[in-house]
Formats: sequence, structure tokens, C-alpha cells
Amino acid sequence: MVRELNKKRYFIAALLTLFIFILGIMLGLVIEGKRVQYIESVNRIEKLDYSSLQLQYAYIDQLSQEKNCDAVSKTFESSVKSLIETSGRLENYEQNANLNKEDLHTLKREYILAQLNYWLLAQRTKKICNNDMVAILYFYSTDKECPDCGEQAFILTYLKNEFKDKLLIFALDSTYTDEPMIEMLKDQYEISRYPTLIIENHAFEGFVSKDRIIEIICPMYKEDVDYCIDYN
Repeated sequence: MVRELNKKRYFIAALLTLFIFILGIMLGLVIEGKRVQYIESVNRIEKLDYSSLQLQYAYIDQLSQEKNCDAVSKTFESSVKSLIETSGRLENYEQNANLNKEDLHTLKREYILAQLNYWLLAQRTKKICNNDMVAILYFYSTDKECPDCGEQAFILTYLKNEFKDKLLIFALDSTYTDEPMIEMLKDQYEISRYPTLIIENHAFEGFVSKDRIIEIICPMYKEDVDYCIDYN
């Protein structure tokens, strides 16, 4: 009798174990399906966003030729805000290690090109419309190669929050060699250290402090900027 009870207990335990195992597999499949749906959704949104950015760029470029500066400024500011939001999504995308690496690669390259488009456009609109703003091209590398890049990024984010639309910052991953424009810019400005800041076509290699950046950019503004006045 005792042996029969033990056999029943073992049998029940085996059934429960099998049930939990199958339930775990099914739950994993459901989660995986949701993850795939999420990836596909993100990809669709990003493709739409970049199509929109490309169209906005072409539209702004056309307006620049017509010297319609008011419309250029409004559309440009809206587009840059969209670019910043895309940057946030890209960071979240990169942090998810399970996401498709090929999709991440494509998304990152599109984002780099979008930033460079707006960096070039900022220079053009500043020349045509006399916009009072300063653009910074920020080259960073991995933490191992660039221990100061984290602090440099923090300072740039702080200054962006203070100067708002008066300061444009475009961050480029210098290790992303699959985009030829990265290497072209590194060659043009003879960049060999990271971080490096390109401020109005002048290269500043190595870590640049907050005070030093302010000293560089404040004299570049034609009109008084609140933060520059308060800082002085």
C-alpha cells in the first residue's frame, strides 16, 4: 500500500513538473511573440519617422532657396525636436540586447545620416537666414577608448538644456565605420582623440570643460543670450 501511494505521489509530481515545464514553454513563446511584434512596430515607426525627416529636409531646403526664413526657422526647430525624440528611441533600442542587430545597424546609420543632414542644414540656414545659433558636432567613442565621453555627454546635455534652441548638438559614434561620412569628417578635421568637439568648424580634441565651452560659444552669438549674461 505504501509503495502504491509513493508511486502515485511520484506520478503526480511528474505530471506537475511536466505541466509547469509545458506552461513555461508556452509562456516563453507568448513573450517571444510579443517581443517580435514590438520589434516590427518599432521598425515601422522608425521608417515612417525617417521618411518624414527626409521629406522635411527637402522641404526646408526648398524654402531656403526661396529665402523664406520665418518658415525655415519654424520647420527646422520642429524637425530637430523630432530628431532628438528619435535619439531617445534609438538609445532604448540599443539597450535591448534581444533586438535584431541588423535592424539596429540600419537604424543607427539612418540616425547618423539624419544628424549630419541637419548639421549641414544648420550651417546653411544660419548663413541664409542669419539665425543666431551655434552647432556642435560631438565625436565620441566607447567607454574603454574614451573614459571622458560620459562626462562630456553630460556637460553637453546640460548646456543644451540651458541654451535650448540657441545651441544644436549632434552626437556621432566615431567607431561606426560603416558610414563613409564618419571617416570623411574625421579625416577633414584630423580627429585622432575622443571626445572631440567641432564647434563652428573648429576642432577641439580631448575633454572640454563646461566653462571652456561657454567661453568658446558665447562670443559667437550676435545677440545677448540669457545664460551667457547670467554666467558672466
